[in-house]
Amino acid sequence: MNKIVILIIVLVGLVGAAVYVKKDRKSRLSTGSRRGVDMRTMLIPDLDVNSIQKIRIKDASNEVNVALNGNAWTVAERGGYEASFDKISRALLALKEQKIKDKQFVGKESWAKVGVQPPGHPDGYGIGTLVELLDSKGNIKKSFVLGSNVTTSGNPNSSPFGGSNERLVRMVNPDDGETIWSVGNTFADLESKAETWIDKAFIDVQKIKSVEVTSAKPEDSWKASRAKEDDTEFTLEGAKAGEKLDNGKVNLTSLLSSPTFNDVLAKDKAAETFKDGVKVKIVTFDGFTYNLQVAKKTADGGDKYYVAFTVSADIAKERAPVKDEKEEDKKKNDTAFAEEKKKKEDKLAAEKKLEGWVFDVSEYTVSNLLKKRGEILAEPAKADAPGAPGAGAATPGSLPDIKKMIPGLTPPSTPPALTTPATPLPEAPKPEIKPAPAPGANPVTGEKPAEPAKPEGDAAKK
Repeated sequence: MNKIVILIIVLVGLVGAAVYVKKDRKSRLSTGSRRGVDMRTMLIPDLDVNSIQKIRIKDASNEVNVALNGNAWTVAERGGYEASFDKISRALLALKEQKIKDKQFVGKESWAKVGVQPPGHPDGYGIGTLVELLDSKGNIKKSFVLGSNVTTSGNPNSSPFGGSNERLVRMVNPDDGETIWSVGNTFADLESKAETWIDKAFIDVQKIKSVEVTSAKPEDSWKASRAKEDDTEFTLEGAKAGEKLDNGKVNLTSLLSSPTFNDVLAKDKAAETFKDGVKVKIVTFDGFTYNLQVAKKTADGGDKYYVAFTVSADIAKERAPVKDEKEEDKKKNDTAFAEEKKKKEDKLAAEKKLEGWVFDVSEYTVSNLLKKRGEILAEPAKADAPGAPGAGAATPGSLPDIKKMIPGLTPPSTPPALTTPATPLPEAPKPEIKPAPAPGANPVTGEKPAEPAKPEGDAAKK
């Protein structure tokens, strides 16, 4: 009996302990503020975005440092290439204006479960994205870890199909302690990949006049041009006999018009990248000249395409005078000329900043510039072979060509020399012409009919 009582007491104790542990675990992930901080409105109160001059973002595999250098933001991991000011402004303003939706208290031992573990943690599990906002002296002003995305149901990463519109954030400061905030923003701009922070402004080649491609092998080089801007087809310059450009095989009209690039390499990579590439010169009707280097590289089982360039422009400083131009027309034309001149100067200045960099582009962007001379020529016209279908045949609705149907009827352009006299053809026998039959004669035999006998004596008198 005592053994049974003791066993019951032990079981009750175990159940009680399990219930206590479960309640304690639940409370540590609850929305209560027993061990957290008081609820507030803004995620980062009083954030001064103008004081932020550097952004560092790091996760388990990548790191990017974006800093204000002089008047421009640059990306350190891309050799100081200019960063996207629009992206930076958008990210900082989103942080400044971000409100809190909810909060949770999560103990350090459970940070990995909600993805707010700091990068570099020895466990390597549940690592979040660390974002640090620094001032001009390199002092960290604000720091936080972006954790799991949260679906509308409130469960972190619960649905692989539904979208997420909330995210968990852990502020790295003593005041917030172990409180995890829930906000209605996934902060898609705060990425750790350097290529997502670079400014994607690129060259824009318009009104192409000529394209000249110089390959390592002279026979692969070519040049094409058009006389007027509204011409839809280009002509192959220096074409040999039988050569003609096939405009369907190479599209030059919209070449490099509003192109894009994927990533950028440092300038010191140019010599190695374009060792076996081609050189291209493009001249436009509005006075711009682009000298490009283009290369295709195969690595890691795939192809990569690269472009580097320099640009210059012949921009008229003054408008040519017009004879007998009215004063009102002169003012209007001078204004239009000044606006166009400013537009060209701004375009040249913007593209000059991109000179020398190596751009990773798509195959479509440069495929036409990598074509060899033999790949852009039109197929030569094929002559009808003797006996081939259609040889000598008449087109629908026309008479057949008798000269092609009867061999030997049409003499060659240069008659062959005769070695023996030609044998004359025998004369055809002349037909025998018979005289026309006499009146009353038989039309076949020509004989006349016998005359009737004359009556004698009294019969004749009658």
